[in-house]
Amino acid sequence: MPVTLMILIAMTAVVLALAAYRKLVARNEDDLVHLANGSEPLIANQQKTEQALGMIDRLGKLFTIATVAYGAILAASYLYVGLTRPSL
Repeated sequence: MPVTLMILIAMTAVVLALAAYRKLVARNEDDLVHLANGSEPLIANQQKTEQALGMIDRLGKLFTIATVAYGAILAASYLYVGLTRPSL
């Protein structure tokens, strides 16, 4: 298996792992709005979860775009080589 294809598989695995990790973090997310006094720990927990999800989302978008771009470049290069190589 070519190294370039193994890199694409590894990049795809990273994207899938980030998606699974985001699902794991979001599982404990509290969607309720807390306004009453005494709910400061809940608000702090919501803010912490929101920051974590924001970072995971940014990384997920970055790795997804990079993976798609790398895959498109890889496919184009294989297609170019296949079309320009003389047949045997």
